[in-house]
Amino acid sequence: CPTPPQGRKKFFLSPKSLRSPWGLRNAARVPSDNALSALMTGSASAALEPRRWSSVVLTKIRSLWTHYLHFKHSIFPNITSHDEGGTIKPVCQPKKSSQQDLYMRLGLLLATGVRNSARSSRSHDSISSLASLDANTLASTNTSPVSTLTGSSEADAHRALKEPSSDSVGSLMSMSGQSNCSSSPLQRRHSLTTSHPGRLQELNAFKNRKQSIRRSARTGTVKGPIDPKVRFAEYRAQQLPLKPQFFEVPLQEADPMFVGRDGIVREIENCLAKSLPGVLISGQPGTGKTALMLQLVDYSCFGRRKQGRYSDRPSPTNSNTSQSIYCQVNLVSKRIQHLASHVVAYHFCQSDNNTTCLVPDFIHSIAAQLCQAPQLAAYKEYLQTEPHVLAYLSVKECMVDPDGAWRRGIMEPLAALRRVGKISCHRCVVLVDGLCEAEYHRPDTGDTIGSFLARHAHAAPAWLKFVLTVRTHMDDVMPPMPFQRLSLDVSSAHSEALQKDLLDYINYRVAHSPSIQSNIISGAAQFRLCQHLAGLSKGSFLFAKLTLDLIERGHLVAKSSSYKVLPVSLSQIYLLHFNLRFPTNKSYERVSPIISVCLAALAPLTLLEIYYSINSLNTTDFISWDEFLQRFKTLSGLLIKRMDNTYMFFHPSFREWLIRRDEGESNKFLCDLRLGHAGIVFRLSRLQAPLDPERTLELGHHLLKAHIYRNMTLQKYPSRDLQAHWVANVTEDVSAAVCTIRNVYSPNVLVSRLLMLAGADPNYTTDLLGNAPALCIFAHEGCTDMVALLLEFGASVKTTNSQGSTALVLAATRGHMHVVTQLVAAGAPLGTTDTAGRCALVHAARNGHLNVVSYLISCDWMIEDPKREVDLSEALQQALVAAASQGHVEIVEYLLDLAEVSPDGHDSLSGETALTVSANNGCANVCSTLVTRGANISATNKKNMSALLLGVKEGHWAVTERLLQLHAPVEQADDAGKSPLMVAATEGHVAIIELLLDKGADINRQDNDGLSALSWACTRGRVQAVQCLLDRGAEINQADLSGKIPLDLAASQGNPSAVQILLERGAMLEHVDINGLRPLDRAIMCRHLPVVQSFLKRGAKLGPNTWAMATGKNDVMIVLLNKLLEDGNVLYRKNRLQEAAHRYSYALNKFPPIESLDCTFRQLRLNFLLNHSRCKRKMNEPDDAEELATQVLKQKPDCYEAYYARAKSRVDL
Repeated sequence: CPTPPQGRKKFFLSPKSLRSPWGLRNAARVPSDNALSALMTGSASAALEPRRWSSVVLTKIRSLWTHYLHFKHSIFPNITSHDEGGTIKPVCQPKKSSQQDLYMRLGLLLATGVRNSARSSRSHDSISSLASLDANTLASTNTSPVSTLTGSSEADAHRALKEPSSDSVGSLMSMSGQSNCSSSPLQRRHSLTTSHPGRLQELNAFKNRKQSIRRSARTGTVKGPIDPKVRFAEYRAQQLPLKPQFFEVPLQEADPMFVGRDGIVREIENCLAKSLPGVLISGQPGTGKTALMLQLVDYSCFGRRKQGRYSDRPSPTNSNTSQSIYCQVNLVSKRIQHLASHVVAYHFCQSDNNTTCLVPDFIHSIAAQLCQAPQLAAYKEYLQTEPHVLAYLSVKECMVDPDGAWRRGIMEPLAALRRVGKISCHRCVVLVDGLCEAEYHRPDTGDTIGSFLARHAHAAPAWLKFVLTVRTHMDDVMPPMPFQRLSLDVSSAHSEALQKDLLDYINYRVAHSPSIQSNIISGAAQFRLCQHLAGLSKGSFLFAKLTLDLIERGHLVAKSSSYKVLPVSLSQIYLLHFNLRFPTNKSYERVSPIISVCLAALAPLTLLEIYYSINSLNTTDFISWDEFLQRFKTLSGLLIKRMDNTYMFFHPSFREWLIRRDEGESNKFLCDLRLGHAGIVFRLSRLQAPLDPERTLELGHHLLKAHIYRNMTLQKYPSRDLQAHWVANVTEDVSAAVCTIRNVYSPNVLVSRLLMLAGADPNYTTDLLGNAPALCIFAHEGCTDMVALLLEFGASVKTTNSQGSTALVLAATRGHMHVVTQLVAAGAPLGTTDTAGRCALVHAARNGHLNVVSYLISCDWMIEDPKREVDLSEALQQALVAAASQGHVEIVEYLLDLAEVSPDGHDSLSGETALTVSANNGCANVCSTLVTRGANISATNKKNMSALLLGVKEGHWAVTERLLQLHAPVEQADDAGKSPLMVAATEGHVAIIELLLDKGADINRQDNDGLSALSWACTRGRVQAVQCLLDRGAEINQADLSGKIPLDLAASQGNPSAVQILLERGAMLEHVDINGLRPLDRAIMCRHLPVVQSFLKRGAKLGPNTWAMATGKNDVMIVLLNKLLEDGNVLYRKNRLQEAAHRYSYALNKFPPIESLDCTFRQLRLNFLLNHSRCKRKMNEPDDAEELATQVLKQKPDCYEAYYARAKSRVDL
């Protein structure tokens, strides 16, 4: 296969080097930068004259750059740069593009005037061998909504470098309207930013991103030239790892005409005001569904016209070309702008871009756009602070559990933020266009976007509305949609307004185009012609537009009043266009492979990919690059170049016309998709082998569609074996391709069969579900076709994952009945248990799958390995306990009907009975059923805990009441002698305490240790339980076997509220237990200062045990000494000097040695000595008073109070 000129250096260049303005001259950057630095350091005097300095610098760099270019092309004359779109720079014309790159490099260096002059001097002439091609194959000129949000549009920069051609004579215009995209349009569609099936986007990829390169680049430690984008990358705001999809609806004009629709928009607003979750707009092809959606996007926060970011240009006076007639006109009403202001996300389903039709990518893209909407800034902040919620929205999680990702990642956070007032907008709108397009990519299992929205629409918040579009003829194929219906067809209730809008469009085109006027009848018949054309259109703006284009270019002339020359359908228009473009069969055969390849592709292709695909169909006579460009040029206007350098058909109806025809229509120009699929197969096999798993799936899809060996006479090997051999030879790992994450959760059965024939291992171990084998994965997902396929190719039914779960266990857990029957028929052992000891029957019963339970019981149980398997009787008893634990009454009743099952039997794993485990889990209905069916209400588990005790312990009031009504013994105790009332007091369940006391429970009963219910409540600090028991007459000073009363236990626990309640109710403050400890001593021992202070305020006495317990606890010592100081001061003021002196002396004796005292203790000791000295002097003991004052001076020589106290003592002497 020949290589085009721009591909000779390197077949695939990286996207960064393709799009970086200086990425193609990395090798020459160092000399250029050094020359610039030398020039700047040597031009200090020129700094005083900015204008002259700029001209000097510019002249110097131009000369250096020209010299460098001559040197470069003298050495590398055959190496030319290119982009993915096929732009080839001739060797003889490098000057203009190099000069443009030079201006971009010097953007911050040169003055404004120089930059403006440089920008204005850019050449508008073609600089590539695709000049004529690009002039007719119009590229989309739409702006990225992300760029609009961030204030810098990469699309505008891209558009500024390429002047759009005004030559659109041979083009067909899409009535879809303005295109918008959600990610950088210059990214490749196979990159992570577009969530391609082969590039899964994981949060770990962002966690592992290194920042050291950015810092070193900024500090100058990186060798070689430094890209300014990298140098300042660390200053960019942190972005969430959510990337919206790249949408671009192909069109040839920047601003296509949009007329009317005011009545339709009014009806949409009325529908959104209702209680339904949104509105579903239906219409025939070309009625303007996508055009309306694009207008809403364009005027939303994602579009160019939001808040003056795009200014509508006035209509030009010259109307010579078809483009200038209507592309500058803006007739959008204020009503559309108002509705667009509520748009917070949008999605365009495109049949020729399969990633836009997949549910996981849809969820991920919608979440990313919601984060970008200014109305939902709180949602973005929430995801930044809640990484576990953000993890739900990764592409992988969206594929594994799309329902959970939608609910937990989007709907629940939005509803929660609205409840707390962080989202204040009255209404938010999500746009989804082309649900019918997604139906063309319906997966073998799972939802399409339409069915997914139908299931989840009612769960959305009432303020979040959906606006959806679908074709009329596809409406019956779609699932029932809970949306208000609105039709754009002429047969609808709005036909009059729609016809008026269509007639306004036709009249405007006719009135503003001299070419149209010259090719139609004039006078009053002109108006009748417009009305006739509006009638033929049947509401299709596309039909009217294409017909007027044909008249404008002179291909149709309607001079007679019969109007028979006018086409009557889109099919006739397309046929007429092809007849004009390809008058002979040979001319059509030249471009037929190009059309077939583009039709067969799963995603839009670049020019190089198309070129290699059609050339791969040849074995000898290859098409040259120039010849290919000439052929591709004849398709200008039919294939539209997008901003990512890929090509799409201009309208879905045209794409469908190429593939299939309605009954009675001509089959001329009908394309054979097999040819296109074959071209892609050969390209992948020859140029990209060995293929990774994702590419392998793509190869399998195209290989089956191509059916290359069809109609061949094969003597030895059948075609399927040859296809399998083909895949095996070009695939890197065929087994890994079967178990790619996308094929696991949305499997392609036919491609998987081909891979199995190619030698894929049916027992391949994946990294999902604990390194589960492929059979376990598909059994867990309930994919019967894939399970049957793996079993057909010899997959083992005994393989397990890391938790020991077999495929049968996983299928029974999820309730996949058909998979269970498949595995049992294949010989899967029924009694095999996982690492927890549970078999498939137990898992099915635990998860409430009665049909699986009954089927497994009816099977013949054969025990092959007693160490890993359980017999049926033991499994039935375990299943009964498992079903009772989860409240599955039907399964419990079903199992109790079996003779092998005992209602009081114990589970060999947990030791529980069905009644105890149901009471423990709060299943009151199961408890009633079991007792009714003969279960012993007093039966206990292996820990001797009855059902009533377990229900009381877990706080299940309903279960407790039901068991008491069924005459459960209220005083039945456990091994420790704890009654249900004690258990309730221990856990603090006040309501259950009241219920048990009402049923006659003994409030003062003691357990084996002598603890009563009140004692247990005090031990656990249950204040409300203490209050309740005291109110119901519990004995407050009842001692246990160790002599402790409830106040002792409360002091040890340390709850001051419980202690206060007991003291207020008359608890003995000075009670002494058998160890001689009082409540105060226990509080000091446990270091509960608030409790100690409560006791001291109540007048607790300080005994020897008190000081012994306080030893080594400085904080407690300070509290006790302060209490003695306060008591002594009070007695001193009451003139009870003897008692006060005793307090002071007692406290001084309790101080630690003076050398070990800190500042707090030293100050406290000084206070005691001074107060004691004053007290002694008033007691007429001046000698003692003087001695105490002298001790103060020894400790603090500059103490004025001590001098004064000693002087007063000496006077008294």
